[in-house]
Amino acid sequence: MWPALYAMMTYFVIAAMFHMVRADNARRRQAAAAQLAQNLAVESEMNALRNKLNPHFLFNTLHSIIALTRKNPAGAEAALFQFSAMLRYILDTEKSDSSQVTLSDELSFVRDYLELESLRLGPRLQVKWDLDDGISGCVLPALLLQPLVENSIKHAFNPHSRPGTIMIRTSVDELTQTLNLEVADDGPGAESFTPGRSNGLGIRTLARRLELEYGARGALVIKTAPGMGFVVTISMPLAFA
Repeated sequence: MWPALYAMMTYFVIAAMFHMVRADNARRRQAAAAQLAQNLAVESEMNALRNKLNPHFLFNTLHSIIALTRKNPAGAEAALFQFSAMLRYILDTEKSDSSQVTLSDELSFVRDYLELESLRLGPRLQVKWDLDDGISGCVLPALLLQPLVENSIKHAFNPHSRPGTIMIRTSVDELTQTLNLEVADDGPGAESFTPGRSNGLGIRTLARRLELEYGARGALVIKTAPGMGFVVTISMPLAFA
């Protein structure tokens, strides 16, 4: 009797272990499939967000050049060459396997954009730079800074005839190894401002891109008040290629 009972117990133990192994493998396969689906969904949304951002930027830039042709044809011609270089940057980032660019390249792109805008705004537009040269080789998602600069120009300069200043600052928090990018203007400012509720496509898109790319380690913070200008700070993990 005991040998038979022992054999039955052994069988049930082995069967239970086999069932547990199969169930664990099934859970692993399900988890892997769910993770793959999530990764694909994130990648698709990131591509959609970039596609939303680029036409918005291109439309506004072309509109600026069209406006410039009426006032300064020679300046408009120079702007078209500048715009060509900017298009090349956008196309290169879209053709590459990664959307990551160096901070140096991103800043060069923003300089081109500001030079183009200065043809239209003239001395009204003043730009100051406060850059940490030691991090020029770090990498970040392409087209993060330009929408913030565009937002400042749109709201701080276009509605007003007075001159204004844009400050672009890069820095690193050594303790947390966090890269900080800041765009500030001395325009009229605004009431309490939440990125997710912004009417502007650029800021909402950037906030979502940071969330998808870095999760809790990416952030977009806005400081503003009526008459106090507008400051946007983007934070993300510091990384080098």
